[in-house]
Amino acid sequence: MSSSVLRAATIQSLLKPRAHPLDPSRVRHTVSLGDETGITKTGIHKTTLEPGMKSTVEHFHDVEEEWVYILEGSGTLLRAGVGEDTPLAVGDFVGWSTAEGHHGEPHALQAGAEGMSYLCGGSRQPVDFCHYPLLKKGLLINRAPSGIALKYVDEE
Repeated sequence: MSSSVLRAATIQSLLKPRAHPLDPSRVRHTVSLGDETGITKTGIHKTTLEPGMKSTVEHFHDVEEEWVYILEGSGTLLRAGVGEDTPLAVGDFVGWSTAEGHHGEPHALQAGAEGMSYLCGGSRQPVDFCHYPLLKKGLLINRAPSGIALKYVDEE
């Protein structure tokens, strides 16, 4: 059995800015640790947000489960009107299950005054649909052996 070690300095050097396609003002600096080490069934990312920055457009998935673990800084879990926004600090963990009762909770993160760094991931299901209810858009994700196909659609 082989393993791949990514040193902290390498991980920092691999962080690249990524603007959300539906809202380019939301920029996160991220690297896929899974991709860098050959992991294909689980998404694992190291992500950093500048002070006050939002991580993504508020969204939820039909099939994929997601999680976040705060490494540095603080911020807020934005719940897009389905619950109260929740402060987050170092060591906090948040998970989103697609099990009954957890479906349809749109979310994003917003960094606090000092910024925020976190690990996040998901289950990388072969086919998933991601909803962006505030924008009335959706994203069909198809992870085929030949590559990933993404298709944005209107949800009105």
